[in-house]
Amino acid sequence: MIRYIALCGSGKEENAQLLRHLAPLRPGFPGLEFVSFDSPKILLEQYRQGRRFDLILLDTGADGSGLSAAIQLHLLHPAMSLILLADDERWAIPGYRTRACGYLTRPFQPLLLQNEVYLALTHCETPDFYFSFTSEEGTVQIKHSEIYYFESDVRRITLVGREASYQFSGQISQIAQQLSPFGFARTHKSYVVNLLHVENLFRDVLTLSDGRQVPCSRMHHQEVASRIIQRQPSSALWAAPQKGSGR
Repeated sequence: MIRYIALCGSGKEENAQLLRHLAPLRPGFPGLEFVSFDSPKILLEQYRQGRRFDLILLDTGADGSGLSAAIQLHLLHPAMSLILLADDERWAIPGYRTRACGYLTRPFQPLLLQNEVYLALTHCETPDFYFSFTSEEGTVQIKHSEIYYFESDVRRITLVGREASYQFSGQISQIAQQLSPFGFARTHKSYVVNLLHVENLFRDVLTLSDGRQVPCSRMHHQEVASRIIQRQPSSALWAAPQKGSGR
């Protein structure tokens, strides 16, 4: 199995250092492929062209600008695993709001770096990231990241995914409860939506990344809006803690 890892440190020299430190992992993961990027901007351009990685090591930047790039990467590839690289601890809390699975400060200790990458690679494909159901096609498993939304018609559920749609019997309330911890939300009495695919919420309509639109009722509007804001970059969210604030 090939695993693709993107190295996007503070520059070419650090990327080369990361590659040297991670080389001992190759025997345990024979299919490891490392690709270096000089900047988050170039990495984002590759993602917009369809490139995907199982894991990204990304520099936060001195001003935290790397965190904004991390959010954009997650919107393009929600199942991506991310380890943030920083000079100190000040971006740790904002960093975890990007759903990063690791946070390392310079200078990097080789064994600690290897351990973080090992944990990310061994946890990025767990059963928790799949939704299973039984349909006319038999038992189906689909990655959460491939699901756009669920729509209910009485007890008949339609799952709309990136590549295909499926129908099966179930209750939309149970689906909402099951998938809420994984970034899904009840937006309407008949809809559960993967919020990582939402690009816009205007009045009572959610627009998804593929252009589809689904309803958001008044009852659920406030909660949905709040959960969307929590994963969007903003000056307040990414601002570094003020010195002497005591926080």
